[in-house]
Order: sequence, then C-alpha cells, then structure tokens
Amino acid sequence: MTCDAQPETPRALAAALNLSTESLRLYRKLKGAPEGWNVEEWRTFLDQQGLARAANASLNELKAELLREQILLARAKNRREEQEVVDRAVVEEMLGLLGQKLDLLLRLKLEVELGPRVAGKSAAEANVEGGLILDEIREVVNANLACFETDAVKASAGP
Repeated sequence: MTCDAQPETPRALAAALNLSTESLRLYRKLKGAPEGWNVEEWRTFLDQQGLARAANASLNELKAELLREQILLARAKNRREEQEVVDRAVVEEMLGLLGQKLDLLLRLKLEVELGPRVAGKSAAEANVEGGLILDEIREVVNANLACFETDAVKASAGP
C-alpha cells in the first residue's frame, strides 16, 4: 500500500484507522458505516460516532497535562500545610507554660478563694459556688488557649 493508495484488506484499514481488526468488524455492522475501504470516509464516520481513538501524541499530551496539574495541586497542598504546621518545640514550650499557668490558676481558685467563698454556707450553696469557680476557671483557660494558639502560630512562622 502506497501513501495515496487505499488499503486492500481489513487489517490494513484497521491499521490506517488505529483500530483493531475486531473493532473494525464490529463498526462495519453499525448503521451508516462506510461499505468501502476509503480511509477518509471511515475517519469521518468514526469521528461522527465518537469512536475514534486519540492519537498517541495527543494522549501523551493529555497525560503530561494531567501530571502537571497533579503536581501543581500537590505543591499547593504542601504550601497550605506548611502554614498550618506548628513546630514541635513551640508546642512543647507552649504546653509547659500553659500547664504552669493552669496549676497557678487552680491553686488560686481552690486553695485561696474556695474556703472564704463557701464559709458558713450549706452544701447546696457550696455546690453553686463551686460551679461559679469552675466557670471562672473555664473562662480563663479558654481565653489563654486562644492567645496561646495565636502565639504558637506566630512563633512557628518565624521572623
């Protein structure tokens, strides 16, 4: 078969269309399929039916584009995660300081304030006072945690 000549066998036509001979045999049975061996008629038919295969070059280009997109997404994810990570040393320091402050707060509220606040009160009234002290402790702890979180992120970001 020369460059301008039409294929003379099903195998040659299938090769010219980048199809298997089995696919060509099945496509010949479809309504509107060309009856002859004309490659251009077959390409037009395959395109109209959405049956044409992507050329290897365009398939490789699509794969390369997909890979580039995946790399860009992975890099964006890494940049985002870098900003959300807090150094271990900063977290350890933050937790140590937080533990010290919590210890001081509990000592103040339970050893110093609790006695005078419940002196001369019934058990029910002492429970109410205990609940109020607990609320005060929660308020202080929550406020400090918010500050510590901000400080930790600043410390991790560096100068």
